[in-house]
Amino acid sequence: MAVLNSNEDDDTNLVLARYLLEHFHELKNLSIYDVAEECYVSRSSIQRFAKLIGYESFTAMKQNAPITRQHMDAFVQYACHPEFDQYLRISMDDMMQDINEMFLAQNLEVLVKRIHDSEQVVILAADLSSYPAKVLQQGLAAIGKLIRIVTDAYPDTALLQNLKPEDLVIVTSTTGNYAIATLSDLQNVHACKVLITLNHSEKFESCYDNVIYLSHKFHSSDRITEGIQNVYTRYGVSYFFDLLFNLYIEKVNTLPSSHPHSILIK
Repeated sequence: MAVLNSNEDDDTNLVLARYLLEHFHELKNLSIYDVAEECYVSRSSIQRFAKLIGYESFTAMKQNAPITRQHMDAFVQYACHPEFDQYLRISMDDMMQDINEMFLAQNLEVLVKRIHDSEQVVILAADLSSYPAKVLQQGLAAIGKLIRIVTDAYPDTALLQNLKPEDLVIVTSTTGNYAIATLSDLQNVHACKVLITLNHSEKFESCYDNVIYLSHKFHSSDRITEGIQNVYTRYGVSYFFDLLFNLYIEKVNTLPSSHPHSILIK
């Protein structure tokens, strides 16, 4: 999807992304020769594409297809609830009450102060889940605090490795999948690291300085799980970041005025 959204129409990678998405149901029966012939590209181009999107080879991509299919089917299943509007309203009400309670219980003023005080703040998120971070980025920019966003579509390993202990990395991973996938990337990052998630896995405790939970209702998982779509995965981080931004605005005037943006709000 990231390739589909970011390349020119005549780009070889975009041609391959479009073809593989359109023929995803047939992928298990397609050979690399079939794809090369249909897309008018070389087999080496297909192998490079597979590596670009995170697989060791075209064969590995094919082997992962059933898991990816499960993930994609979850989007359809989520929208197929009977009386969907009522289901969505009730689920949203429950989620907001749950997140409100967790927000109050976890002393988020500490995170607000850390965002305010850190010279560099970086939010890491899966590309398809990065919109809430971009909204928070715009809000903070409006009051003079600039943060950066890194996604798996545009990874910036050098940026992370150059961060200092006084900097801050916030990882958003509702199900925990993205957090599990990026654990090794963060091991040698020297900045303060905070995770926002539903996943209560103890696996995160050794990597993160603080784990903020969106809910107390969800079980932990130490492995990547597919096919999870609910109101938390759709709206949970957006709602949490709205609460966080509101708290930031409330508290920013009480923080030391040596920080230029702390005097922008009257």
